[in-house]
Amino acid sequence: MTMSWDVSGAKEKPSIVWEYNEKSVYSPWYYTFGNLNVCGDAIYTGGDRLTAINLKTGREIWETQIKNSSPNENAITYVLCPTIYKDKIVSLGARLVNEKGSDYNFERRNILVFDKNTGKLLWKSCDIGSKTDYFEGGFPVILNNKIYVPALNGEYRASEPGFGFGVSVAKEERGIYVWDLNTGKLINKIVLKFAEGYLYPEFSLVSTDGRYIYISAGVLPTVGKVLHPTYIVAYDPERNKVVWETQISDTLLSSEYYTFGVSNNAIIRFCDIEPTKSHGPKEVIKAIDKKTGKMLWSKDISVSDICVAINEDKVVFQIAENLMGCFDAETGKEIWRYKYSPSPSEDGQIAKHMFFSPVFAKDTLYLLEEHIILAVDPKTGKELWRIFIPNPKNLNDKETEVITGGRFIPVNNGFVTMNVVSWSSSDSMVHPPFLRLWLNRK
Repeated sequence: MTMSWDVSGAKEKPSIVWEYNEKSVYSPWYYTFGNLNVCGDAIYTGGDRLTAINLKTGREIWETQIKNSSPNENAITYVLCPTIYKDKIVSLGARLVNEKGSDYNFERRNILVFDKNTGKLLWKSCDIGSKTDYFEGGFPVILNNKIYVPALNGEYRASEPGFGFGVSVAKEERGIYVWDLNTGKLINKIVLKFAEGYLYPEFSLVSTDGRYIYISAGVLPTVGKVLHPTYIVAYDPERNKVVWETQISDTLLSSEYYTFGVSNNAIIRFCDIEPTKSHGPKEVIKAIDKKTGKMLWSKDISVSDICVAINEDKVVFQIAENLMGCFDAETGKEIWRYKYSPSPSEDGQIAKHMFFSPVFAKDTLYLLEEHIILAVDPKTGKELWRIFIPNPKNLNDKETEVITGGRFIPVNNGFVTMNVVSWSSSDSMVHPPFLRLWLNRK
């Protein structure tokens, strides 16, 4: 995931063109991780259903729901996160099964492929693995009509002692699985073996530069081993072999997809390193040479909640509270810093401590945080404008809070945002999301 989009940014402050109110969904958490996408003149949203929306008008084109969303006992819900590839939608989704007599969900991952124009389900896989958290990682990479997904990390049931954590599949079965996009046939299993043990898909991510597959590989040690290290692996899918591997941490790293990306020459990874006898907790950005796997540079930072944005030659991330840094991706040389200075929002609230998610357009860098969006010149770090996101027009309930969830997709001269309404006066997990198209028409 590079968090870089080949569209013109909104250099002037945009305004809302239309607002689309979706149906209520089972949980707002499933609107925070990758379930919004744009392709051509359509917006595709996930959650417990897939919906296609006309980008120009905000009107629904089609909707597909696999199972009804319900918190009832033993109900099944699909949580779908759409990735667009040619004429298809590839959705790596979680199938949630409420455990009998428990408030917990049992989550099994599935691949579902839909027709982009009609929403028709073309094929699906079954139970490629479990997730121990709310489906926050493991998004697919699609290359040359093949789908690459970390699979079979084992069985998980949250109600069992010790958080139900355990591996119930053979070590030699855990790996990066490869499916044929058109037929759904499982065509390969990339099983990686390390000195300490085998791949741990729960803490593994995949990315690509169009040639190689790059894997941030968490390792589950074999009996007698202590370390749970993380490696970066370059894999050549044409020759079906590992090109190089480099250990970057002696602990498992965060599995959020926005902490790992590829530029022209470097692979960037955020490392949230656990404390040891020799050091306390550390947050580090590391850059690895794409060709050799050698370390190019690393930087200690003082922010643990971080996202990384990468384009062809730059990387942007938060280096301290309210402070963003832009660096040359290959050398690590600092290009500029941007210091966020709080100002009163439209409703009188003041934001003091901000943790930003950066996103590149071709000529604009966007910084996102809960209720605010800022635009920065990517060459100089100069702030261009800022907007505070208002509540949707049809909400008058004073006990309503809007959570943005960080869903944001740039389009030419603007962007699409997805927000989720949280009813602060209710314990219900059913929340209506809404979308907006923002454009600068100058």
